Amino acid sequence: MGRQAGRQAPRPEAMQAARGSKLPRRWLAQLRGLPRDARDTLFLLAVAGITLVPLTPHLPPWAGLGAAALLAWRAVLAWRSRPLPARWMLAALLIAGAGLTLWQFRTIFGRDPGIALVSLLLGLKALETRNRRDTYVLFYVGFFGVSANFLYSQSAFTAGWMLLATAGWITALINANLPAGEPPLRQRFGLTLKLLAFGTPAMVVLFLLFPRFAGPLWALPSSAGSATGLTDRMDAGSIASLARDDSVAFRVKFHGPRPPERELYWRGPVLTLFNGQQWSPLPVTPLELRPGYDPPRKLRTQGPGVRYTITMQPSQQPFVFALDAAEGAPTLRGQPQTEVYQLSDLQLRANHPITQLTRYDLTSYPQFSYGPRTLSRHFEADLELPPGDDPRTVALGERLARKAQAEGGGPLQVAQAALQMFRREPFRYTLDPGPYPGRNQVDDFLFDRRVGFCEHYAQAFVVLMRAAGIPARVVTGYQGGRENPIDHTWVVRQSDAHAWAEYWVAGRGWLRADPTAMVDPARVDRSGQTLAAREPLLGVAAFGPRDTALLLRLRNLGDALNNSWNQWILDYGQARQYALLRKLGMNQPDWRQLSALTLAALSLAVSVMGLLLVWERRRTDPWSDAYARLRKRLGEYGIAGTPADAPLTLAARVRRSALPPGAVASACALLQDLERWRYAAPSQARTQRQRLAQLRRAVRRWRPIP
Repeated sequence: MGRQAGRQAPRPEAMQAARGSKLPRRWLAQLRGLPRDARDTLFLLAVAGITLVPLTPHLPPWAGLGAAALLAWRAVLAWRSRPLPARWMLAALLIAGAGLTLWQFRTIFGRDPGIALVSLLLGLKALETRNRRDTYVLFYVGFFGVSANFLYSQSAFTAGWMLLATAGWITALINANLPAGEPPLRQRFGLTLKLLAFGTPAMVVLFLLFPRFAGPLWALPSSAGSATGLTDRMDAGSIASLARDDSVAFRVKFHGPRPPERELYWRGPVLTLFNGQQWSPLPVTPLELRPGYDPPRKLRTQGPGVRYTITMQPSQQPFVFALDAAEGAPTLRGQPQTEVYQLSDLQLRANHPITQLTRYDLTSYPQFSYGPRTLSRHFEADLELPPGDDPRTVALGERLARKAQAEGGGPLQVAQAALQMFRREPFRYTLDPGPYPGRNQVDDFLFDRRVGFCEHYAQAFVVLMRAAGIPARVVTGYQGGRENPIDHTWVVRQSDAHAWAEYWVAGRGWLRADPTAMVDPARVDRSGQTLAAREPLLGVAAFGPRDTALLLRLRNLGDALNNSWNQWILDYGQARQYALLRKLGMNQPDWRQLSALTLAALSLAVSVMGLLLVWERRRTDPWSDAYARLRKRLGEYGIAGTPADAPLTLAARVRRSALPPGAVASACALLQDLERWRYAAPSQARTQRQRLAQLRRAVRRWRPIP
């Protein structure tokens, strides 16, 4: 009674945990009990899911959910051994998918609509794999999906993930050609790894020696919505939306001392036109994009220049970023057919969008001034305001101008008064200021809510200066960054996107003003950190704080790996290939020499692979080798045996032979051990290998007559 009373009833939480731990075991047991066809189908669907996972962020929501639903539907049918759906149903789903693609993209051609259709076709084809031919078609679509991932990203992570997907598809292809039976998945995957290893030498040879061309051999039309990062339009909230994006915009390698973090303003689009809701740049004239044209920058620099190399991620935009202010336009190494021009407002713009990884060298001068020193008609656009908009802000700007004029001051005093207003008044810098609807959004920000991100402060400052009769405009780009302690590169992310202002002063030109630094001075010192540093990772609270030490180190490791991948793999172009060949003794290589060298090296690699395959085929099983050695030794004493004889059959012949009793006993013991190792239930792999090694040594030492 006492023992029973002392026992405690199991808690519901413990019962749920025990029940939850039994579920995977039960599912695993059910999986092992499925027919081989069902298990192979589930493995194939898992590989298809691995292939589609990186494509999901680039697909329309209906395409990603549709592909996942089709694969899940096929998995349920395989698990429950249900028949496949009728072909008319699949045809209806295909027509619906094509219709949604036309509705979404207005075409079925191009990268984005094509990949959306491929993702749906992968799920639809999985629902009609009734024979081997259908399975092969599914393999082809799957390998096309692997290649499609590189249309969006060529990072090291994508390459590693696609290598895993490729290994999965090859394993499934091998499995589809195996005879009936139950070969273990580990054996099939091991064969896949051997095939990949055999193909690696040829891949390396082709990568190093195949002739590189200055431009791409082919290209797909890109979608308008595929652009990333900053654009040439800015409205309230456009830059704040980038603050949650931790993807890399570009990496910088400084060749010498790095300027202080608060001086790291990476110049991008310059926005002059304002319609009351949105800012946009002045149209670029054909003259400014003419080769050899030198715009009237009137750049005046002080102090030493800063030399650096930028590795810029593809953005599908024509903007090229540089530390303010660059002394000229760079030459792009990743896109030789693309030229960069420096406009009169110091922004760098290419004649084609940046569609691939690009590197360029620059020299900038953080201490600078530029622009004409006298007022002219060219400043008309820098003074325009929408008539009737933001009357309170316009009135405040006019009061600041009258006060400065009464005190004998000028634009500098007006600018300082506006900046001090942002410092003294209770303005708040936040990532989520909320929308500013209506016509007078600057009035609403300055006088009512006083909550905003950098674009709100830059916009309000420019409107104030224009209302005071001072030319001003908005400059967008990036500010700050963070050093990666692993490879010591300076990493600038989309979350470092920033907007500041420029205003014109007679006799000095254009001057920078950053009103955000007045409200939150730590913003320009918070290098590489987003404003929401304590927000949950990926917006999910279960992942904990975002910038913990572990996550930060993992991110730095990933950045360093991607940077090495970019430098050694993606940046291996024509110039680096010629440099490698010159080291090999080819001073002036052309495509004929490259082709001949490629064929010779490829033939050598194929020959080496052929020799390895021959050696692999001639390799004998260690157990069979030991058994053959023992049969040969016994045959020397008249005890015949063939490979078809079981060890126990041969042991019976040994007992009937004229060998000494001790030799008979030792030979029979060896044969029984060989029989037991071959046909008994397997134990641990390490123990099996050790026991086989002992048997092989015992066979080599065995002699019928001591």
